[in-house]
Amino acid sequence: MSYQQPQYYQMPPVPQQVYPAQPVPQKFKGGFHPLYIWSLACLVLTYTYIFIFVFATNLFSKIGNKSSSIPFIFFLFPLFLTVANIVISIVYRRRIDRRYFLGAAIILKYGLIPYFIVGGLLIAIFFLLIFTPVVIMVFVSPPIIITLLFLGWFSMSESAPFMIVYFVDAAKESAKTGKKSLKVGGVLYAVFGGIMQMFFCLDVLAAEIACYKERRHVVLTTIVIVLPIVIFIIGIALILIKVFSSI
Repeated sequence: MSYQQPQYYQMPPVPQQVYPAQPVPQKFKGGFHPLYIWSLACLVLTYTYIFIFVFATNLFSKIGNKSSSIPFIFFLFPLFLTVANIVISIVYRRRIDRRYFLGAAIILKYGLIPYFIVGGLLIAIFFLLIFTPVVIMVFVSPPIIITLLFLGWFSMSESAPFMIVYFVDAAKESAKTGKKSLKVGGVLYAVFGGIMQMFFCLDVLAAEIACYKERRHVVLTTIVIVLPIVIFIIGIALILIKVFSSI
């Protein structure tokens, strides 16, 4: 009687599921971006729209149309630029890295600091003129102050869309970490950063914090912070030297 070796049933191989490779996030290298050219153009137009208004007014006077209100359209330049930047932010938000939006906003915010210093001095001068013996200034100064405030606010708002896009994208990146603390912190960072864009000085402070957080434009930001302090100290020192020298 022959011994028959038992046969074993071999299971078919289980097909292995191949998952697509996850894209590896590349380190942001920065560098030049065409959005910076547009920010520089906004900066130039903001500084020159008053001169364009004067030129247009003189031009219409020479052609005998002194009553034309067309030159006053140039006072709406800051508003037009703000609307244009809102459109750019909406259209290109997913195509441009948030740090480029931060750089574009920095060009406008830091570049317009002298503009706001002069505007603030003019507002202070016209405010003080209200209390002078010249009675007419009581009626002339308030409309001028209100106009300057509106022009300044619209000029400040030019960079606000870029900063808001930056804050929103930064909050979304914090949410991807999965950590609740980072997610909540990112949301608060975006909310308060966006609100600060609506107020003078606070908008620049929010941009400076963002630069230090991203470790970008740190040298420029430090100069912007330190330079006014140095100028103030030198000014106080010169005043004190003059006072003590006259004693």
